[in-house]
Amino acid sequence: MLNTYEEESGIIPQNESDIMLRMRVLAGEIYSERVYADYIMRQMFPTTAVGEYLDAHALQRGLQRKNATFATGTLTFSVTAEEHDDILIPAGTVVCIENSILRYITDSDAILRDGELSVAVPATAEQAGSAYNIIGGKIGIMVTPVLGIEEVRNNVRFAGGTDTESDELLRERVLDSYRNISNSVNAAYYHSVAMSVDGVYSASVVGCGHGTGTVDVYLSAHGSAVSQDVLSEVQDKLNAARELNVSVGVYRATAMSVNLYIRLTVEDGYDFDTVAAEVQTAVTQYINDLGVGKNLWLSDVGEVIYHIKGVAGYKFLESYGTDREIPPTRYAYAGTILVRDE
Repeated sequence: MLNTYEEESGIIPQNESDIMLRMRVLAGEIYSERVYADYIMRQMFPTTAVGEYLDAHALQRGLQRKNATFATGTLTFSVTAEEHDDILIPAGTVVCIENSILRYITDSDAILRDGELSVAVPATAEQAGSAYNIIGGKIGIMVTPVLGIEEVRNNVRFAGGTDTESDELLRERVLDSYRNISNSVNAAYYHSVAMSVDGVYSASVVGCGHGTGTVDVYLSAHGSAVSQDVLSEVQDKLNAARELNVSVGVYRATAMSVNLYIRLTVEDGYDFDTVAAEVQTAVTQYINDLGVGKNLWLSDVGEVIYHIKGVAGYKFLESYGTDREIPPTRYAYAGTILVRDE
């Protein structure tokens, strides 16, 4: 713009001149408009759109972003002596994990009767999210003390917690709706309906699983089982949406634990424990991300490890972990992931 002005007028404007100030303001406005135009261009297509613009693309395909859900499980409150007064454990009692901010709250009143050593109480995570999915035995602190209760534990896993659907996961569903056109009678249709429910991370559809005219849908949360409420909601949606003379069954996919023993070497200058922790976290995330019916290949796990900074080499102990073919009725979740020095 400045060069054109000089060529047309024969004048070289000074930095402090009025015309130079005008050009700078104009150049800034033009740049801002070009940046905004580029941003809008990216939001026009589902492959590059983000946030509310991606939500708009999803709505055009009959989809919407899934909300985060709460992990649920059971807490066991106990005493050491059988002789005691009845102990009321009120709804809203708060417990937590040692050295963690994760807290869980009892759903209903419960009474530990005289002569009993323990009582199981249903509980829900304080906040929604997958971080609240934990293995058994992690909870051990009563934030809200209950007079007479000596110990609290979760003897079983807390599961069913999911995060708000990310842009990338929603984008994949939107693009999948173009790749696999739903026509209200094919597998893509049942899969789309199931995946629209909050708390469902993955689903598979099996035709004629229980004979002619049947459709079986298997569900999982992220690396864990879906709750009964989610199972019932999907069943109700599919009962309303199924075609005539078709029986639809909705089931929890069966968990398949994957254990891996990884021998690791790190590059000079890197702390082994730090790199090993990153490898363990990344491998655990990868396995839990697979979903229902997705096979586990060690070559893919190796690709995940290879891209972690500081990794010099690795190998899998064959007797401890191999490729796993996952049927459409099951899902893989990370069990014991051991990372040791070479």
